[in-house]
Amino acid sequence: MSTVRLRPGTSGSACPILCRATDVPFTRPVPGTIDRMVCSPAAPDTSAATWQMPWQIAPIGPASAAAGEQTIMSMVPGTGLVKGTSVALQSIGQPLPEVPGRNRTVDTCRAVVMSEAGKAGMKQVEAVSAGADKTDRKGDYFAPVLFRITYERPMMYEVREATMICVVSRKGAIVDAYMPADASTVTEWTALGHR
Repeated sequence: MSTVRLRPGTSGSACPILCRATDVPFTRPVPGTIDRMVCSPAAPDTSAATWQMPWQIAPIGPASAAAGEQTIMSMVPGTGLVKGTSVALQSIGQPLPEVPGRNRTVDTCRAVVMSEAGKAGMKQVEAVSAGADKTDRKGDYFAPVLFRITYERPMMYEVREATMICVVSRKGAIVDAYMPADASTVTEWTALGHR
């Protein structure tokens, strides 16, 4: 499992499930405020300066091709030409499926991903809980978060969808965010929450 370490930041207010790139002033790192109509007055200090977005949610490129990812292009009514995996394209226009249970990592992890995706032409980021959070020995919360990111490209869009494990301190600062070793990690996580 590859992990990418993040520099801790400070806590802020929560954002709603969907925020648009135009709502956030993109600087490095993102300490700014977000439009009150869409998001809360202050986003968490994500301090994403040392974090690199995993290829699974980054724009489609050489890393996804090297990993053998298969992408297709499709004309989506009301949206236009869209490129992505068949799984990502199947869910366009529908809300992401949210797993019940408390997940205190979603808002902070979304803010970090928005910061990095904004540098790559992100149009919108959607994030929902993919399982209830758990607490580690240090008191940090960790949980799976499902992301769908839409990138604006010339005359088309790219859609990326993947689940990351996010780790957030009790104060709401990002500690870590990484891709699970395989999809069974998230499936098992969700199953454990229903027992």
